[in-house]
Amino acid sequence: MLHQVICTTNALPGLRSVEILTQRSFPRHAHDEFGIGVMLEGGHRSWSGRGQVEAGPCDIITVSPNELHDGIPLRGASRRWWMLYVEPTLLAELAGAEMARREFTLPALADPQLARRIARLLQLLPGAGVDEASEGVLDLFGELLDQRLDTSAAPLPSRSVARMLERIHDDPRNAPALAELAGIAGLTPYAALRRFRRETGTTPHAYLLQYRVRQAHKAIAEGRTLADAALLTGFADQSHMTRAFARQLGLTPGQWRSSLRHPPAP
Repeated sequence: MLHQVICTTNALPGLRSVEILTQRSFPRHAHDEFGIGVMLEGGHRSWSGRGQVEAGPCDIITVSPNELHDGIPLRGASRRWWMLYVEPTLLAELAGAEMARREFTLPALADPQLARRIARLLQLLPGAGVDEASEGVLDLFGELLDQRLDTSAAPLPSRSVARMLERIHDDPRNAPALAELAGIAGLTPYAALRRFRRETGTTPHAYLLQYRVRQAHKAIAEGRTLADAALLTGFADQSHMTRAFARQLGLTPGQWRSSLRHPPAP
């Protein structure tokens, strides 16, 4: 099955780009960063908390931090997209804390002028210095996307789901059984599973797996070895982490580590 990925860092910490050409479907997962990019070829259907959407050539695709989403190719054909990922801490530094607390309201939208602007920034970044990259990101988020961001607070999970999420986040290395989560939430296992899926869009086990991948992503970026990252985040072994990492993010832990070690020269 066709699958190619290019992950690029640059002179500005907290900013990276990923270009993917693939026929794969991606399960529901989340990122810790803001993501905005352009569909270059083909198209896909994506579920998010704001509904199911489709994106085709030249459409813009967005994702907010912690927003669960998936991706399924249209008609099984390959598609290619280019994403810019921005850590909330970087956005807060450049555009203010208020901007970093906002969320995208449109997972996919058609705006050719904005799409060209995003593509130009993505082309510019590999050779840009810190100041140039900062200005590009600030211009994109601070001016072009301000009206496309939602200033209202995201809906909070119910108390029972919040308790289940807290248990997963506090100790992701030790997978909780559904019965344990149900006891924490004060629900039957069936009710706990139904409520968790309704509010998060996935099951507790699937959520735990994608959360471990996100934690491994951070650990590798901090300089941990792949084996250490797997151990620290609760995977059975490095191979287990690699399979989950590639399935959810489209690249292997080794590819992610290589992109961090060999960033383009500013």
